[in-house]
Amino acid sequence: MSHAIFDAHLIRRYDINGPRYTSYPTADRFRDGDWTQEYATALAAADGRALSLYLHVPFCATICFYCACNKINTANSRRADAYVQRLIHEMELQSKMIEGTQTVEQLHFGGGTPTFLSDDQFSRIFDALDTHFLLGSGNARDFSVEIDPRNVAAERIEHLTGLGINRLSIGVQDFDPDVQKAVNRVQSIEETSYVIDAARSNGVRSVNIDLINGLPRQTPGRFERTLERVLELQPDRLSLYSYAHLPQRFKTQRQINAAELPTAETKLALLELAVEMLADADYVYVGMDHFAKQSDSLITARNDGTLHRNFQGYTTHGHCNLLGLGVSSIGKVGRVYVQNAKSLADYYEAIDSKRLACSRGIVASTEDLVVGEVIQDLMCCDAVDFASFRERAGCDFQNYFAYAWPKVLDLQQHGLIQLDEDALRVTGRGRFLLRNICMAFDPWLRAAGERFSRAI
Repeated sequence: MSHAIFDAHLIRRYDINGPRYTSYPTADRFRDGDWTQEYATALAAADGRALSLYLHVPFCATICFYCACNKINTANSRRADAYVQRLIHEMELQSKMIEGTQTVEQLHFGGGTPTFLSDDQFSRIFDALDTHFLLGSGNARDFSVEIDPRNVAAERIEHLTGLGINRLSIGVQDFDPDVQKAVNRVQSIEETSYVIDAARSNGVRSVNIDLINGLPRQTPGRFERTLERVLELQPDRLSLYSYAHLPQRFKTQRQINAAELPTAETKLALLELAVEMLADADYVYVGMDHFAKQSDSLITARNDGTLHRNFQGYTTHGHCNLLGLGVSSIGKVGRVYVQNAKSLADYYEAIDSKRLACSRGIVASTEDLVVGEVIQDLMCCDAVDFASFRERAGCDFQNYFAYAWPKVLDLQQHGLIQLDEDALRVTGRGRFLLRNICMAFDPWLRAAGERFSRAI
C-alpha cells in the first residue's frame, strides 16, 4: 500500500461534495416506507454471521452548534427512562427474528450523548443485551461508547468497564477556548485527561479522540496547540473530521457565525498541519479521516486485507451483520438496509405497538453489491484486483465500468490512481482523495451535491 502524500494542489482541484461511503447504497438512496417484512426476512435468513450492534442515545444536556447528528436537547434525565424501556423492547423484537445463536462481537453506543444515561440505565441495557443476545468475550470483543468528559467521573468509567466496555471514543473537536465558545462546547484538557487516565487504569484497551477541522475561529496556530495537547494524551486512534457547514439542513448550525469560519485555504492548511504532526508522532493514516498507532488492530487489518468500512467507520468487524437499535439507527443484514424512525414519537409508537420501527430502507441490487465491493476495496485496500473482480462480477473491470472510464482516466492523468494490467491502485497522492476516486464508480450520484459534505 502506498504511503499517503499530501498534495495541496490536487486536493484543491478535487474538493467537491460527495458521500462518505459508510455504506453502499448510500443512506440518501433509502426509500421511505415500512421495511419490517424485508428486514424480518433477512434476519430469519441470516447466515450465522456474528453481530455488530449500534445503540443510539439521542439526548444531550447541551447542544454543540456544529453537530449534524440526530439529537434531543433536554436537561431532564428522566426522559431517558422511557427511552431505555423502548430500547429493551426493541432488543426483544429483533432477537426473536434471528434464527440460531450469533455472537455479538461489536457493540457501540453513539449519540447524542450516550453518557447522558445513568449507571442504572446502562446496567439495565446490558442486562437486556445479555438476555436477548450472546455477548462476545475475550480479545475479539469490541464494546465501545462515546464519552463526553464534561459529565463523566472516574466511577462512571469503572462502572462501564465492569459492564464490558473496552473502548472509548472521546469528543474533543478543539481545545482552544475561543473555538469552544463559538461552537458551544467548553471542555478543558484537564477533564479530558482525567477521563483517559481513568479509562486506562480500568483496563480500557483503546481510546479514540475526535477532532474537527474547519470550525469557527480556528487558525493554524490555535489548531497546532490543540494537536500538541491531544498528542500528549497519546490516544490509540484519532479521527479528524471535516466540518460541513449546512445550516439549511441542520438548525443548530445556524448559531454559528459563518463569517468566523476559516477560508478554504486556511482549512486546507489546518489539514496539512494535522497530517504532518500526526505523521511525526508515528500515527499511521488508515484512510478518510482516521489515524492510528502502528500497533493498532486497524493497521494490522489494513495490512492483511481484512479492514472494512461501515456506519461505524473503519472496523475489523466487517463480516458482521449490523443491527441498529434506537431512534434513527441503521441496520444492515444481508442485502437489506433499514433505518429506524427519526422522531422519538414515531419510534415509540412503533415499539409500543410491538413492531419494528423501520421507516426507511433499501434492498441492494446485484449492481449495488458489485459497486459496493469496489468501493470497499478502494477505501480499505487502496486497490482493486482485476482477476478477483472478474471472478465476483463475471465481467472484465473496464467493460463493466465503461460509463466511468473517462473519469478513471482523469484520475490516472492527475496521479490519483495507477492502472496496471492486473489492478487499479491508489497512489500516495490519491489516498487523501479516496472519496473522489470512489465517486467515479458510483452510478447513482446526482449533479446536486448539497446533500453531502465536501471531500476535504
